[in-house]
Amino acid sequence: MKSNVRVDGANCPLCLNSLIEQLRSRNGINSVDSSITEGCVAIDHDLDETDLLDLIGTSLHGVSMASNEIVMTTVTPTISTLGCTHQAAHQTRPVTAAGEHRLETVTDALTRLRADGFTNDLSATDQGELACSGCLRTMDPGDVQVHETVRFEGDTNPDDQDIVLAIACSSGCQGIYSAAYGPTTPANDTAVLQKLARPIPTS
Repeated sequence: MKSNVRVDGANCPLCLNSLIEQLRSRNGINSVDSSITEGCVAIDHDLDETDLLDLIGTSLHGVSMASNEIVMTTVTPTISTLGCTHQAAHQTRPVTAAGEHRLETVTDALTRLRADGFTNDLSATDQGELACSGCLRTMDPGDVQVHETVRFEGDTNPDDQDIVLAIACSSGCQGIYSAAYGPTTPANDTAVLQKLARPIPTS
């Protein structure tokens, strides 16, 4: 069965990617694709949809501003009858020689995102800002738009993780920001990642 689940308000990319990893490791779930910008998760599964919604609802949250403080908000997932427009892009994910889909590697993700136009590199400064190689500007992470977030676990140690984000600068440049993600994350990258986990503008 294929279910398209709306998760509007789930604007924390780190939280959403953690859910995707959890779903992909669960028995009865065959594949999972998602888009934080479109607010949906497409799941091919053998589970009862009510159980699926309960699982997603208890695993996701959103973030919003209240009295100048960032607070977590609840997310209510619902089944959508419409297909998600982002799914076609995921159909091009890597395949093995036997024609089976395989897990995307960091190199695969970088190649795919660069082909989608995210050709510049972004890096964290010591001040917790983002420096872009395209527009040569340094900016607050709160001023950029995150289009996609991909997280990878290490082959031998789940705590050894990497995170890759496709980002549009406030100047219009599109690029990629990547960092170690976990206990070994440097302080400057930690500061940037915390600022990126924020509500996405709805202009």
